Amino acid sequence: MTEWQQVRPLGQWIAYFDPTTKIAYSHTDYLPEDVQGRLLRKHAFESHSQRAYFIVADNELNEYKGLTLPYSDEIVPASGQPRGLLLKEHGEREARALNDIAKRGAGSVKAEYHEVGMALLKREGSKIEVRPLTAEEEKKRENGTFYDAEIIRYGVLRRWGEDYIPFIRLDLFQIVRQLAIMKGIDHVELLSDAVAKLGRVLRTAHELGIYHCFTHPGNVDAHGNLIDYEHAIYRDEIPAIKENISTKIKLEDMGLFSEAGLRFRDIDVFFGGEREILRRCQECFKLSHEELMTKVRFLRENIELSVGIPVFELLAHLNVGFYEDTLKKLSIQDQRRIIEAFIDNYCSISERQEIKKKVFAVLDRAREWTEAISGFIVNPENPEDVPNKQIPGKFILDLWELPLLKLYPIG
Repeated sequence: MTEWQQVRPLGQWIAYFDPTTKIAYSHTDYLPEDVQGRLLRKHAFESHSQRAYFIVADNELNEYKGLTLPYSDEIVPASGQPRGLLLKEHGEREARALNDIAKRGAGSVKAEYHEVGMALLKREGSKIEVRPLTAEEEKKRENGTFYDAEIIRYGVLRRWGEDYIPFIRLDLFQIVRQLAIMKGIDHVELLSDAVAKLGRVLRTAHELGIYHCFTHPGNVDAHGNLIDYEHAIYRDEIPAIKENISTKIKLEDMGLFSEAGLRFRDIDVFFGGEREILRRCQECFKLSHEELMTKVRFLRENIELSVGIPVFELLAHLNVGFYEDTLKKLSIQDQRRIIEAFIDNYCSISERQEIKKKVFAVLDRAREWTEAISGFIVNPENPEDVPNKQIPGKFILDLWELPLLKLYPIG
């Protein structure tokens, strides 16, 4: 860990490791007494987000997501879940997706979800109250007692993999460069290898009918491992979801919600950023696209200036896309090499050369990643059949308020 600390200094604390289940916890407040009795204290490190932490045991990194402090009286907008908790339907979905892809040999991250307990979730306007069920309350529930609150199940997700680095993601430009130096390889070679692997993983996911939905660079580690499938949509679910929401949403959004639309979103969010949020920021702050990017770059490089001021933190953590955030800083030749690595691994052999011609023709003119480019990659023969607009992120999160996904999880 000493070497890693030179690349990215990490926060450290103590975690509580269960040798029976191999699950670690950031705190023990809500664990059953029999579990608490067998826990071992382990040196833990922070992960990329505040929702995860990891320990090193036998030279292996094990990352844990969920049941983290501090609990809060809010639903986190980015996850749609109570702060500090990973709900059962999300944790199980992510574990299944990662393992299905790993079995096909495309990804190397494996996962397991371990349920910890149940809680009562009360909503009062924009505020919430979360309280774990006591053993006595659980017994009452089994006997048919109903509560004036939503009952949720929560737990911890364990992720591990041979080349998975949980604390270095592709949106950490300078840290990824330092990692390349530490490995003794060229920075562009590392990026090219990472994006090639991402292409293989994403192609495999789409072949399996798994649409990740939140593929921003912060969900891809420096080796190209794509993670955080907790809001993934499966092919088999699409017809039932569309039927369930047909009377509740705008026809425009309904038209976007298709397999082609989900493939488009996965590619466009990674390379082009969260366009809906970027557009809203431009309108709010009355900035041109380039002016907004200038402010975002400044805050990324001086992140301490944004801490504690919500509007600045929002700008500093905007997903502006891999093209704007990383590729634009490289030479045209290096940009092409990295984009070609993705196309070679995501697209079929017969289509690759034609796709590259179309992609680089647009990039040469626009100097930015456009919706048209994502369309060429998703469906090169008939790009006009691909929705040229991202399915809004809020639309994906709102699906989890539907009984369809909440009560009947996949598997």
